[in-house]
Amino acid sequence: MEKLGKEVQLLAEVSRAIADSLNLEETLGSILSTLESHLKLERGQIMLLDPDTETIAIKVAHGIPDESKQVTYKVGEGITGLVVQRGIREIVPDISKDPRFLAKTGRRPKPKRGRIAFFCVPIKLEGKTIGAISADRKVLPGENLEFYVNLLEVLSTMVAQAVKLNRLVVSDRLKLEDENARLRSELKKKFSIHNMIGTSNAMQEVYRLIEQVANSNATVLIRGESGTGKDLVAHAIHYNSMRADKPFIKVNCTALPELLLESELFGHEKGAFTGATQRKLGRFELASGGTIFLDEIGDFSLNLQVKLLRVIQFREFERVGGTETIRTNVRIVVATHKNLEEGIKNGLFREDLYYRINVFPIFIPPLRDRKDDIMLLADYFLEKYARENGKKINRISTPAIEMLTSYHWPGNVRELENCIERAVLVCNEDVIRSDHLPPSLQMVQKTPSRDGLTLPERVANLEREMIVDALKKTGGRQKYAARELGITERMLGYKMRKYHLLGK
Repeated sequence: MEKLGKEVQLLAEVSRAIADSLNLEETLGSILSTLESHLKLERGQIMLLDPDTETIAIKVAHGIPDESKQVTYKVGEGITGLVVQRGIREIVPDISKDPRFLAKTGRRPKPKRGRIAFFCVPIKLEGKTIGAISADRKVLPGENLEFYVNLLEVLSTMVAQAVKLNRLVVSDRLKLEDENARLRSELKKKFSIHNMIGTSNAMQEVYRLIEQVANSNATVLIRGESGTGKDLVAHAIHYNSMRADKPFIKVNCTALPELLLESELFGHEKGAFTGATQRKLGRFELASGGTIFLDEIGDFSLNLQVKLLRVIQFREFERVGGTETIRTNVRIVVATHKNLEEGIKNGLFREDLYYRINVFPIFIPPLRDRKDDIMLLADYFLEKYARENGKKINRISTPAIEMLTSYHWPGNVRELENCIERAVLVCNEDVIRSDHLPPSLQMVQKTPSRDGLTLPERVANLEREMIVDALKKTGGRQKYAARELGITERMLGYKMRKYHLLGK
């Protein structure tokens, strides 16, 4: 009954060891330690088979010298090799009298009383032997050796499950690492300077500045109107830098009130304020080794400006409600659409912070100043949203192009993207026409109607647009263009004269 009680207690502790840790060596070490403390099973070893080399190596051992832990067995070699080869247990009642016992991990001193028995059982997983578990015990004549080997067999099934769980964890971890590597690679490609859209002189200057500053640790100030793509430039700086494999953390400084923004940036201690039920790491800690992008820095309160100045200057801060000074190693990139110089004059922005963040300024031009890029961007967005919505839209009509290039784009690239997405959604043809564009663009043309074009003007514009498209599609051959439009060649000639399209 005493042994049975120890057995139950042993199995309970082994179960806890498996449940408490995903570290395989730590779990197996706990199992062997438990064997010795409860049942005096000494020199416990758990060995695993490498099927490629057919080598049995010690994974974890208890109570043997470190140099002995490097011992390996071939399948069929010694008691351990035979157990793995045959997949059946072995009991050696007296190791001094069994020539198969090789004592590779060292000779045992002869006990004053009794003898040393050796137990070895296979570890099987899904019907295959993957290793063995063994142990010694000093035994007296007449002692029941079956009890110990039976117990080891029970434990071997538990060890097999621990190995299986570890393999699943390792497999999942490797998959996650591969997925993270793949995603990082995609991000590097996506935010490569060469993938940014725009060939205008203004954008060429932006690309040049990004290349110059990317591999430094300099603080960068990105300036430009809303919707110009400041966040893309910040991404490009990070993913073309030496920190590309580290985190890129973005914080929108206008999205949160001051106290929450401070907590978001620097973290907080438990109980720092109402609702702070546990410690929270801030974005500066999460971005360690990487880049933190503070969007709309012009909206920082004066109190937060002081704390940010300290982070930039000394690379240290404290969590909200904390006293521990935390060192940080992050690259700081900031952006704003505001006039910071005007903010300094009005006492809304600290002059010392301005000079700290204005180390390397990059100005993103508004879309109206880079007209040459409008159609490059429009074509990119057309392909993107046509693919996302499963539509086969090949191009943008000439009148629609004229509207796109004549508009002043107060919302910049963001407004252009939204405009093309809307056009793709409402278009049921293979071409984006002017009537697919938002009313704000159609009102660019001067018309007698207060709210846009009159009905006859809309009809005429659409008719002219369809004729131009048909002529382009057929290479200017009126016969085929007329057939494309479903009218006679004579009717086409009449309408071409009406809309002054002859010779086009």
